[in-house]
Amino acid sequence: MSRADVHRFLLSDARIAARITEILGRHLTDLEQRLSGSVFKTVPRRIATTLMTLATETRPHVLGGRGPQIALTHQQIAALAGTSRETTTKVLHDLADQELIRLARGHITVLDTERLKDQAG
Repeated sequence: MSRADVHRFLLSDARIAARITEILGRHLTDLEQRLSGSVFKTVPRRIATTLMTLATETRPHVLGGRGPQIALTHQQIAALAGTSRETTTKVLHDLADQELIRLARGHITVLDTERLKDQAG
């Protein structure tokens, strides 16, 4: 869509303008949280926050009554958390040792969302 088309739509219906404003506001809030997280949080907290964000966006997968599954690689989680894959793998193994998550080929299952939330700060 051209700029003129967008402008015309925004002026034609207040509901469209309100919806676009709402979406932009959510994106801005998300970017602010990511920026402050990358500046003020430690790497383990950033990874825990990333896992919590992904877990809340995923419906729980029933696997022996366990929590949500995240189908991302360690590299993808590292990119989202702003760290290296090696560091992410170490932190994920630490979280698995604490029985907060279960690591499996191709996915991560969140076992204890409340304790993981505490780790996220």
